[in-house]
Amino acid sequence: MYYGWVIVVAGFCVLATNALAIFGFGVFLKPLTEEFNWERGALSSAFSISLLIAGVLSLVSGRLSDRYGPRILVTAAGLSLGIGFLLMSQVSSLWQVYLVWGLSVGIAISCSVIPISSTIPRWFTQKRGIAIAITVTGFSLGGVIAPVFIQWLISTYDWQLSFIILGAIPFIIIVPMAQLMRQEPRPTSVNPYVENKPSEESQYTDPSIRELSFNQTIKTKWFWVFGFMQLSFGFCAQTIIVHIIPYAADTGLPAITAASILSISAGSSIAGNLAIGFLSDRISGRLALNGCLIVLTLSLVWLLFTTEAWMFYIFAVVFGLARGGIIPLQTVVVAELFGLRHLGSFVGAFLLFATVGGVLGTPIAGLIFDVSGSYSLAFGLDVIISTLAVILSLILLRYKSKKM
Repeated sequence: MYYGWVIVVAGFCVLATNALAIFGFGVFLKPLTEEFNWERGALSSAFSISLLIAGVLSLVSGRLSDRYGPRILVTAAGLSLGIGFLLMSQVSSLWQVYLVWGLSVGIAISCSVIPISSTIPRWFTQKRGIAIAITVTGFSLGGVIAPVFIQWLISTYDWQLSFIILGAIPFIIIVPMAQLMRQEPRPTSVNPYVENKPSEESQYTDPSIRELSFNQTIKTKWFWVFGFMQLSFGFCAQTIIVHIIPYAADTGLPAITAASILSISAGSSIAGNLAIGFLSDRISGRLALNGCLIVLTLSLVWLLFTTEAWMFYIFAVVFGLARGGIIPLQTVVVAELFGLRHLGSFVGAFLLFATVGGVLGTPIAGLIFDVSGSYSLAFGLDVIISTLAVILSLILLRYKSKKM
């Protein structure tokens, strides 16, 4: 068996475990605010801090991954996440949440997502899209399980014991899986997944752009166009992930039903991951990305009018399909545009854009709710921001048409 698929499975398991933090924070939002009488906007800032730290550290982890490979970084991610969950069970002040959640989750994301995302494309050429898609499907599958599982833990025990149970999982899964990670494929006489000849991505890419150094590339307009697309996507996606459960609960839905909305969305993301993975091996990743962003925007428009359970379920499916398609394309399009030589650095830089979007979107939505008592304005702002991402993706398509 080609060892690249071992890397895919290991990455799948690591990202699935990471989903406990990304999809679980919104489940803890209501219990923690009720326990300590905190405002949602203030508590949501802890999630934003973790994203900001992840984005900043991604610039470092991307360069370290390009140089040393993923194993040490992913191991550090597992240790950080496990310790962070355990410490969260002991918090009693808001600053402690900021410190513990911000550092532990920020380190975990930057030291796992970036090394894995930049390693998989190096192991595959012909099957790159589907390999990336299968890997990130782990994150979606974790998102299916995490909200309902965590809500069950909280309902059965309490939020403190729930964090202790969650703290054991990264030590059991992420740390062992990290030992299977390797940076580069070893030369083989027969390798159906990595070709020596130029891949099909060259027909969509200006070779002069791909030959630039990282510092030279950041001076091109295409770097900033794609970067602001990532910022817009991060703004909208993280707002929904953190606030959709409390929003649904505020409409009168039972807590477990509200949590299931995020699980359904994550389940739908699996279909989006795999469908786009197959599609991106056949067409330009930028064209697929444009379609996903349009569908994402339409789902956010639907959310503005959503008040009943069946409407939430429709939103969850459509939003999940679009978001699931965008996630693997974030790496596919970067490889198309800028090549593999500095892929870790580029993926880290664009994650910084996405996390800045999440840093802005999550607390803004919470603040709007605290002031107005409603999420309507917050979700309306998401529609505007997502529309901007669609416009930027059309600009990127113009670049493709000129180079073909």
